[in-house]
Amino acid sequence: MTTQKNDTNYTIGVDIGGTKMSAVLFDLEKKEIISDYKLSTPIDNFDKFLVMLYALIDPLVEKAKKDKLKIGHIGIGVAGMIDQPTEKNLEGKILKCPNIEILNNQSLGKLIFNKYKINTSLDNDANCFLRAEASLGSAKNTANAIGVTLGTGIGGAISIDNKVYQGVHGSAGEIGHMIIDVVEDTPHTLEEIYHNLTQANPQGLAEEAYEGDKLATKVYEELGHLIGIALANVVNLFDPEVIVIGGGVMQSSDLFMTELKKSLKEEIISPKLKKIKVLPAKLENSGAIGAALLS
Repeated sequence: MTTQKNDTNYTIGVDIGGTKMSAVLFDLEKKEIISDYKLSTPIDNFDKFLVMLYALIDPLVEKAKKDKLKIGHIGIGVAGMIDQPTEKNLEGKILKCPNIEILNNQSLGKLIFNKYKINTSLDNDANCFLRAEASLGSAKNTANAIGVTLGTGIGGAISIDNKVYQGVHGSAGEIGHMIIDVVEDTPHTLEEIYHNLTQANPQGLAEEAYEGDKLATKVYEELGHLIGIALANVVNLFDPEVIVIGGGVMQSSDLFMTELKKSLKEEIISPKLKKIKVLPAKLENSGAIGAALLS
């Protein structure tokens, strides 16, 4: 990869999730999507994954060539922890990707750069989500915010003073990996409990709830309660202005949002913070747009 400044108005942003990948050709000046593309995410073979990833990006590169647009940067959002590039290490390697293990220790940014010869950078997908929502979506004009993505896993991000907080090693904001319960001396993270409660199929569980299954409804209410507790911990630590929640599971938000807000309010310590806004994501392609904004 290179570290040259992007001097064009056009970028490609890619959002790699545990179920699907989406990409956008983005106009930085007009702040709008020119073209977009989606494909499923292969999770069993890295070579197959690369073929699918290139198939996702190729049409956007061809679209740019056809319209005579120069792409100055490719941003990649990945559901995992990134070894951020430095002057001595420009690869931007993926350290750990819990829900797509074939990406562990892969220098994906370097591979993309070598193929397209376009400056490439990586970031956590939830960071990209919050970056987009803070710039153009529900958290616009908000200096301090929390972003949460509910999908294959639970992602989290924090912005402080209009900038996504990366932490010393680029792994800040991992809300899904907060330990919120201990059973028989075994700690359990929010994401582990999320997978257990939904049996790794939140969409199927939601369908059961909408069909009148009382147990499925109860599970979603419990999920909302636990997410609310986790978010209250983050709110008590960072004192943000707003919480923005996105991801595919938000299509079923009516099943858990009431309980989430209730437990959130109960566990927040500051009387002023109890009125914190909890908003759904505004942008359809937040993750990919946030990746495009990495330039």
